[in-house]
Amino acid sequence: MKNFIQWNYKRGTWQYDIFCLLIVAFIFLTPKTWFDKKERLATQTARLIVKAQDISLEKIEMEKRVRELSGNPNAEILGWHERQDSEGSTFYEIDIR
Repeated sequence: MKNFIQWNYKRGTWQYDIFCLLIVAFIFLTPKTWFDKKERLATQTARLIVKAQDISLEKIEMEKRVRELSGNPNAEILGWHERQDSEGSTFYEIDIR
């Protein structure tokens, strides 16, 4: 066991070959679900696009409206940008988490 932990085997030995095969088997046979991170959903950001006439620029009112539109009662505004489309209509891109 001591030789295995300290890896005192040289290339070309049967112990080295077996260990390499175990590593390759682990890489290709491990189910993807073992590495799925469900927590990432909480830190992902989304972008909400809203017409200018549908939202107030006051922070409290904007957060209330964003929570209604996104369906997320815990939505938090990270920032917003005013944009115009090709027809000249103003809208806001609101980044939320």
